[in-house]
Amino acid sequence: MIWLLRLVLGFVALVWAFVLVKVLRHWADPPWTLTAASRPVAKDVSISVVIPARNEVHNLANCLAGVLEQDHPNVQVVVLDDGSSDGTAEVLDAYVAKHANIVSLKGGQQLPEGWFGKPWACQRAQKAATGSWLVFIDADVRLQPEALSRAVGYAMDEGVDMVTGLGKLEMGSFWERVLQPAVGGMILAGNDLDRVNDPDRKDDNLANGQFIAISRSAYDQIGGHGAVRQDILDDVGMARALVGASLVYRCLHMRTLFSCRMYTNLSELWEGWTKNLFAGMRYSWGAAGGAILFTFLFSVLGPVLLGLGLLGVVGQEGLLWGAGLTVLLHGVRGLLDIRMEHNPIYGLTHAPANVLVMAMVVHSGLRTRRGTVTWKGRTYRPSAATSVDSQRQP
Repeated sequence: MIWLLRLVLGFVALVWAFVLVKVLRHWADPPWTLTAASRPVAKDVSISVVIPARNEVHNLANCLAGVLEQDHPNVQVVVLDDGSSDGTAEVLDAYVAKHANIVSLKGGQQLPEGWFGKPWACQRAQKAATGSWLVFIDADVRLQPEALSRAVGYAMDEGVDMVTGLGKLEMGSFWERVLQPAVGGMILAGNDLDRVNDPDRKDDNLANGQFIAISRSAYDQIGGHGAVRQDILDDVGMARALVGASLVYRCLHMRTLFSCRMYTNLSELWEGWTKNLFAGMRYSWGAAGGAILFTFLFSVLGPVLLGLGLLGVVGQEGLLWGAGLTVLLHGVRGLLDIRMEHNPIYGLTHAPANVLVMAMVVHSGLRTRRGTVTWKGRTYRPSAATSVDSQRQP
């Protein structure tokens, strides 16, 4: 058994060393990156920004301000207030009164049979969009002035039907800084962009609903959000629908073009990732188990061995393995924190944070299977593809 443990530890160390070399090699010029220096789209191309907003009183003004500052002159904005009860409607009305290019729509609480909340909101909102390109963004997103023109320009230059991106992750609270990089690291570890953007790998799909730019023709061809009406992860579903229709998309790093603060406290983090994680694993306990094993081996095992070694539990060899793996792990994490402009001190929480991530994966699976996944006042039952207002639950 000792030789098997050494083999596993050696493999983990080799992978971390490979990742460290890869990060250093792409430090100055990371692949699959779109920036403000990229070529903009022609000014006569019409773009419609579609924003579904449900209880976004603290985010919507900031989001609309970013959209209205775009350097592209031909932008329409469509916002659907999806049954908000927190003052979102008042914020929207104030902007509509000042800006003629904003279309305001109202949505109710009830969802039709077989639809989840965000796809239904987007499906209704896009009907008012007139652009030849549709850009779906979340209400907690802040666009930089070049975001729309560069994304659509890239899509047209490259001949792709959709561009989606990974923006800058804004974090304020302690728990955001601890958990968000850990969850993001697990997701990106399983979705290398070289594979995601390889047209020959039909099943490696990743998209980010915070920013999706898609041509109107491609959107209509796949049936719009009707193609993802039952998907908790409607963004990844959109990517799969495109691939299924023999259309092409790209997922890019877009940190300098938009930012997003997804959650603000531990409760929102737990609820939000409970909604997403098991769905991202295609509702498979096998995939969830694999993710948990991967996370333990690459993010927890080294620090655990180091701790046990320092306590004299595993002997000198265990201490040395633990120290080596921990140095490699924190070397990669530190470099990525610097690149992402995260505070590196929170990298020291990497191992305990990933223990919590493993717990979230299990919790996400259990809640999904029980049909008790909740988000913004709605309870979803993925197996039945229905949702209801949580306030109306017995």
